[in-house]
Amino acid sequence: MKNIFKTVILVFGVLLFNSCEDELEKLPNDSVTPETFYQTQADFESAMRGVYSGFLNGSYYGGSFLSLPDIMTSNVIISPQGRLSNQVFFEWRHAPNLSWNFMYPPYVVINRSNLILENINNLPDGPDKTNIIGEAKAARALAMFDLVRVFSEIPTQSSGASQSLGMPIITTTDPTVQIPRPSVDECYTFIINELEEAKGLVNSDNGSGRINKNTVRALLSRAYLYNGNDLEAINAANEVTASIASLSTFPGVWTDSSEDGVIFKINQDRILDGVSIGVQWSQSNAGNVVPEYVMSYELFNLYGNDDIRKTSGAYTQIQSDQAGNLYNTITKMFGEPGQNNGVVDAKIIRAAEVYLNKAEAHANRSEWVEALQALDMVRSNRYTGFVSGGETGPALLEAIKLERRLELFAEGHRFFDLKRWNEPVVRSATDGDFFDGSGTPAPANYLTLPAGNYKFQMPIPQSEINVYPGLEQNPGY
Repeated sequence: MKNIFKTVILVFGVLLFNSCEDELEKLPNDSVTPETFYQTQADFESAMRGVYSGFLNGSYYGGSFLSLPDIMTSNVIISPQGRLSNQVFFEWRHAPNLSWNFMYPPYVVINRSNLILENINNLPDGPDKTNIIGEAKAARALAMFDLVRVFSEIPTQSSGASQSLGMPIITTTDPTVQIPRPSVDECYTFIINELEEAKGLVNSDNGSGRINKNTVRALLSRAYLYNGNDLEAINAANEVTASIASLSTFPGVWTDSSEDGVIFKINQDRILDGVSIGVQWSQSNAGNVVPEYVMSYELFNLYGNDDIRKTSGAYTQIQSDQAGNLYNTITKMFGEPGQNNGVVDAKIIRAAEVYLNKAEAHANRSEWVEALQALDMVRSNRYTGFVSGGETGPALLEAIKLERRLELFAEGHRFFDLKRWNEPVVRSATDGDFFDGSGTPAPANYLTLPAGNYKFQMPIPQSEINVYPGLEQNPGY
């Protein structure tokens, strides 16, 4: 595990530390250490900013974590006109030596949270201290949850998933720690316990871009749903007080003109930070789009002509490249007003997802009236002139799954949803990358990823196993 912690140092509140065997004996005069830094409320506030900045890593919510879960499904199709970035994942050719470099950033967030929690008693007891503990525990739980989503089975995925390999639970800052992989069940127990504890500690309002009570309740609705605890998912969702973004405000959410319905996001400064989340999908050149991935023709047609996500251009627009080819481009992460640089805040959880979590959990319990009510709260804020379909039974569950696909597109959900439902990825053999379904289809060898295939779990990077041979590789690799 030392490779994960190899660059952790403390600079302006962004906490990292070095795990090399031969450490320098002397520190620069302007450096700080945990022993000298964690002394005041301001120190801990800076440290928490370091925790949040860790989520914006390019392999995490600053990029790949919001794109790869769609790239690996039928939601998007690769464009030959682009750079062919992430093609190895689009074609499910990931392997230990050709892997998603995702172990590092969540463990950095975890380590920064651990540093805070190890030193928190330097603060006097009181509401400020309690709130910091709650934020750190919730951030650590979220990072752990994301790790197990990527590298481990999801409890509802199969009958034996709960006892399969989870990810090491690290609650120390010791860079030499080597912890074997626990079970998935142990990981989810840790995640849920951390969130439940954080719920009673964190403030109701910490300002934009920070974890608060609504954040923790919303994350609990997600974690309980993944764990198959439907009643607890419903109870957690019912505690969330945030409302779904309305028809009028919803388009502005994706240009950071509105925070309506956003429960937790990581704020960034367009000039100072400039994390280009949207370049995972396309770039711009002389007023024309340079597509990397575009919305699949199949998914484009699932959005109705009364759907604000389509009609407003919030999620997709028909745009051309320099050659005049037209695409259903992904505009959801295109940029702030007047920008096409892909720099926007990373949205981690929204009220619409919480209602969809609640709808699915009710449907799993055959509580069809309540499930429809929760689903229609989302649909009534997405379709002009909405009239409920009145679905019930299996048809209602399918409607919930469809709405989840439509609503959470390009937010890092689709691959994990198929995985936890134990459903396959199925791509069209004929639809190409152009706006009308013509163009270049997906390669014939990469049309179907069967349900339960081992490639639904990402491989542990070989570089991590090289420094910790006891870190067991996922089956199949």
